[in-house]
Amino acid sequence: MEAMTGGEAIVATLKLVGIDTIFGIPGVHTGGFYDAIYAEPSIRHVMTRHEQGAAFMADGYARASGRVACLSTITGPGVTNAATGLGEARADSSPILHIASTLDPATHGHDVGELHELHDQSGVLQSIVGHHQLVHSIQEIPEAVIRAVQHMRTTRPGPASIEIPLALLTDHAPVNLPAAPLMPDLTPNPASITQAAQMLAQASCPVIYAGGGAMDAGTALVAIAERLRAPVLTTYTGKGAFPESHALSIGCKMRQDETAYDFLRSCDVALVVGCRLGHRTTDGGALPLPSQLIQIDIDASSIGHARKTTIGIEADASEALAALLEEDLGEPKDVDQHNVQRLRLNQGYSAANPDSALILEALRSVMPPDAVLVNDMTMVGYDAPKYFTLDHPRSFMFPNYFGTLGFSLPAAIGAQVACPGRTIVSISGDGGFLFTSEELATAVREQLPIIAIVSDDGLYAAIDRHQRRTFNDRTLDMRLTNPDFVKLAESYGMPGVAVSDPDSLARETQTAANRDGPSLIVYELSNRQTCQ
Repeated sequence: MEAMTGGEAIVATLKLVGIDTIFGIPGVHTGGFYDAIYAEPSIRHVMTRHEQGAAFMADGYARASGRVACLSTITGPGVTNAATGLGEARADSSPILHIASTLDPATHGHDVGELHELHDQSGVLQSIVGHHQLVHSIQEIPEAVIRAVQHMRTTRPGPASIEIPLALLTDHAPVNLPAAPLMPDLTPNPASITQAAQMLAQASCPVIYAGGGAMDAGTALVAIAERLRAPVLTTYTGKGAFPESHALSIGCKMRQDETAYDFLRSCDVALVVGCRLGHRTTDGGALPLPSQLIQIDIDASSIGHARKTTIGIEADASEALAALLEEDLGEPKDVDQHNVQRLRLNQGYSAANPDSALILEALRSVMPPDAVLVNDMTMVGYDAPKYFTLDHPRSFMFPNYFGTLGFSLPAAIGAQVACPGRTIVSISGDGGFLFTSEELATAVREQLPIIAIVSDDGLYAAIDRHQRRTFNDRTLDMRLTNPDFVKLAESYGMPGVAVSDPDSLARETQTAANRDGPSLIVYELSNRQTCQ
């Protein structure tokens, strides 16, 4: 055993489980942890300007790379500031290891008036994350970290929080570091695979619905689609799991798409891969998937939870699909390729913003095939699943379930940290951008070549539309008082430019992609409003 501080025990265990990057802000309460990071050159710390931004960066890092991200916060306000980002990560299944300091457990819930005291910090975290542990000794730290990481690797990914009393971060104790954890067995039950194969063999018109859990199963997903001749539809979070240029792709499911609904009503078996079939991915249960439904999910609690399942397969998506490919799946089905193409093109789609198609097609024309588009809750972002086609996994992000503003910029920063060789483009509305615009400072500090695009219409457009439709054209406080975004970028020492047409956007995006640091492009939408 080696004597270590609690901070050193955290760092040593992070190295053990393969985590080498931490997002956060140093604080008085986490000084012992940061002193240990200082002494370990293999650990990279990305200092942010707000804990919410740090949480979104960790989310973007995890989504772009598929690896477990790490977030550090202080007691109390650090935890509450990060809560929105952790909530988004829980909603969209992003694995984030959250290390939080806390006060002496003996004082918890007693309101003794200490600095950063939160009445029930553990309760706050337990309401947000998928796994939580409060440690009481330095010796517990390694097992706590390993347990949290294993939890994220063996069930539906999401944030896991470990609370460590701040005194332990600087105290010393003998620590026994366990061996590096083995990857868990995520193979499927053979009997379930055989049953699923028989159902697919007997199907006349199967369809595959792929969610975020299929993101790293692309090779097997393509193989089984081709073997069955089954069209593939993806969710927002599954966009990129199946190449959209493939002849069997019917694209990404858009809201209340009657064209897709008509097709799904003609199908007799659905193979659902890595999708919980929650409210957002089934239009509140209206999505007409076939009653014969095979659901593959790493998380047993998700199988049959939202929609009755005929056959449930608890397994990693790649493992389950590989096992299915070993079975007799019958003859390939007859597919109407003209109909598949019609579904993919979705000509009847009504765009959220009239400029969206031109903006997104302009970006697609100049962005590399493996570039990452990170969307915020904004009108152009709502249209991106339709107009921004892609063939590479982990190339599209959207805050789908939690639906929080301010996600895009910091998530893009995290994605760029994870994938330094890829082009990362963030799209935010002018409303959402100001939720986390201070993280431009982080992009400049780290010299990350992200391209931040702000679609400027001077309005909370989606809310304005909702209010007008719902309340007889009455609306309140929708127009925005914005800064000069170009000057804002320049004040951080980064280039900024305003454009108002797709050709200029494409040109400026190409220019920005050749820079070594961040760039800001403001796109002035044709329906732009001014504050009166």
